[in-house]
Amino acid sequence: MPRSKLILMLAVLLMALCVSAARAQDDDDEGDDVDIELIPNIVQCVAPTAYKFDEAQFADTKNLDRVIRDYRETLYAMPAEAKGIIYVYGGQMSRFDEIAEITKTVEGKVGLGNSPSSKVAFVNGGYRRTAAVEFTIVPLDCSKTLGASPDITIEDVRFEEFPAAESVRLSRDDPRNQVSNEVFGKCGAAAMAMGVCRESMQVEVFVAVDKTGTVRFVKEIGGHPLLRAAAVFAAKQWKFRPLLVAGMPKNFVGVILVRFPPETHPMIVDE
Repeated sequence: MPRSKLILMLAVLLMALCVSAARAQDDDDEGDDVDIELIPNIVQCVAPTAYKFDEAQFADTKNLDRVIRDYRETLYAMPAEAKGIIYVYGGQMSRFDEIAEITKTVEGKVGLGNSPSSKVAFVNGGYRRTAAVEFTIVPLDCSKTLGASPDITIEDVRFEEFPAAESVRLSRDDPRNQVSNEVFGKCGAAAMAMGVCRESMQVEVFVAVDKTGTVRFVKEIGGHPLLRAAAVFAAKQWKFRPLLVAGMPKNFVGVILVRFPPETHPMIVDE
């Protein structure tokens, strides 16, 4: 390429960059007042992230009581908007109601309530090899929470109500072969508002079914967050044919898919 053309192209490119920079500066100048007002809020919400305070195995009562005492004192000493989130984990050898029972026990010891408006909220954290309680602190309402940290899946859990000799663990597709009555999930108001159910959806749910075909335990393990509670509600109503092994009825556990048919929104006409 001739040198003169190269110089001309570089000059044009330089001019374009200058114009772009000038426009960007103008945009920044016009938005300065807004940016200055927003900076304090951004810093306030991003800087104080939630953190883990401590944890204790549920069976270690002495240590658990110590952690609860220190946790209460720390929360009381913090600003009013600081909240606590306590994650409760069942053990690998568990009971159907173990997490609920641990939550009830710890809630009574902490004594700070258990609701979105309370100083402390309890969350089902899933399962660990040993039942445990994890204590976290959220400094501000807008602070990002830590989330649960289970170390095993629900499919690794063994339930005392289902002795190994009387129970079968089915592969993913097998529970559907035992279904006698399937109940579809119903899209809730929040999911409807978000348009989640415009198309058919499904949620994976772990179920424990007794020898009569009755669902004894359910836990959602996959699917859209806004549909999981509805999927659990539907799964509890499923009915199964008794599973026979060598002519003997057996308890079984496995995974089902709760289906959500597409929901139609009524058309609203302004009069």
